[in-house]
Amino acid sequence: MTRPRRWLPGLLLAGATLLVPAAGARTTTQAQPPAPARRVWTVLTTGGSQPLPVTVVNGREYVSAADLSGLFGLVVKEDRAGGLVISMGTRTIVVSLTQGLASVDGRVVSLPAPPTRQGATWLLPVEVIERALAPGASPRIDVRRRSSLVILGSLSVPAVTARSEAVPNGTRLTFTVTPAVQQTIVNENGRLVVRFAADALDADLSGLAPGPLLTSARVLPPSTVELALGTPFGSYRAAEQREGATLRLTIDLLAATQGPAVTSPEQTAPAAPAESQADAGPPLLPEATGLRTIVIDPGHGGSENGARGPSGTLEKHVVLSMARQLKAAIEARLGIRVLLTRSGDETVPLDSRAAFANNNKADLFISIHANASVRSSVTGAEVFYVTLGEYGNARASAAEPGALLPTFGGGERSVDLILWEMAQAQHLNESARLARIVEGEMRQRVPMSPRAIQQAPFRVLVGANMPAVLVETGFITNPTEEKRLNTPEYQAQLVNAMLAAVVRFKATSERVGAPLAPVQSSQQDPR
Repeated sequence: MTRPRRWLPGLLLAGATLLVPAAGARTTTQAQPPAPARRVWTVLTTGGSQPLPVTVVNGREYVSAADLSGLFGLVVKEDRAGGLVISMGTRTIVVSLTQGLASVDGRVVSLPAPPTRQGATWLLPVEVIERALAPGASPRIDVRRRSSLVILGSLSVPAVTARSEAVPNGTRLTFTVTPAVQQTIVNENGRLVVRFAADALDADLSGLAPGPLLTSARVLPPSTVELALGTPFGSYRAAEQREGATLRLTIDLLAATQGPAVTSPEQTAPAAPAESQADAGPPLLPEATGLRTIVIDPGHGGSENGARGPSGTLEKHVVLSMARQLKAAIEARLGIRVLLTRSGDETVPLDSRAAFANNNKADLFISIHANASVRSSVTGAEVFYVTLGEYGNARASAAEPGALLPTFGGGERSVDLILWEMAQAQHLNESARLARIVEGEMRQRVPMSPRAIQQAPFRVLVGANMPAVLVETGFITNPTEEKRLNTPEYQAQLVNAMLAAVVRFKATSERVGAPLAPVQSSQQDPR
């Protein structure tokens, strides 16, 4: 028999697996306090979540050995020498019944208290999960005491802290998110909803003080922060900054007299794409003038599929995905009203699209498409705007519905054209300026066509009574470009380019009294 050796005062270890009481020590357990309180933790796995009941004894949280066995596949036995022996795969953990100590494969760890018995069940301090079970466990075990979470495996659960402070024209909320994840902000039914692209949140919102603009804040599972807004609320502006693995998200709440109200979005939008620091926009809380409403037009839809890729990808689906992302990104970045001409797979007549923008008093109109060519080798994004300049025989064909326009690299594209004497004529200069900004931002991120800026009397643009552009995001008829357009990463690059262009256009348009200088582009105006 192995001779025991003394390893801590009053505690003996035999073979690194057996804890026994020292001579004279009492072997009885602590008396069970009356009516212990109950709480619930949450265990997150790749398959979902489940509750973990916790019992509070003398202000300390305990979890039953039976629940731990079910969660982690443990075998728990009471040793006659006075310890609980826990088998976890090839690992052995021995917990003392009289002291706050445990042996994990021969390594001693401390616990805040020894186990306690409740009827036939042993209760262990909840710290046993983090200190004894988690080290070296596979899959990984991560304990977040602040949020009462136990995370099993590789899940995205960023730590989120928030604070509020008064600013001259509102209330500023600052969220620190580690590691950084994408987020979407929408205004719906008197509340701001911040949705993080994560499996759950380890959030501390205690730094958000209630006030006239922000009445309360709470976390909604799995990964949403809900901000209840007060009656004076009128609009919000948001900006983000990345510092290594940390995201700093700033939301400024403005009273109704400080800026335009942000109306409820038509539908919940997907997570907004992350932006680089190079895309940083104007400072928060500029005076609210100029750009207040934007209409985004996802091309085609319903019975009109648009262009089709070699693998069967339909233009109408790709552009709707990007339009939804752009809507969410603009709302989160600028806090202004953004509407979609279609929110699903529905048929919308061309004339109704411009009319929708006009009726909603839009200040900007962006139509998103994917291009096509009879030559599958043709690639590159392009930006169109209405002008009196010629584009092939487009001007001569302007009165012909369903006319054919030549595409770069050969072939023709069927478009509906209309005469020039329409609403867009008075916005030609601003449309051209917007097109140059969009082209400049896209050129920094995605491959462009050799003729990146083009002009044609597209019917969907001509009737728009505001600056308007049509963005061809790439040639879906090219196999490589079709694959790119189907990936979230490439769509995010395109969306970020259009978002950055909107931010720049808004910033330059709202300089009170400043001349609207033309934006230089690497692609010359083909007029």
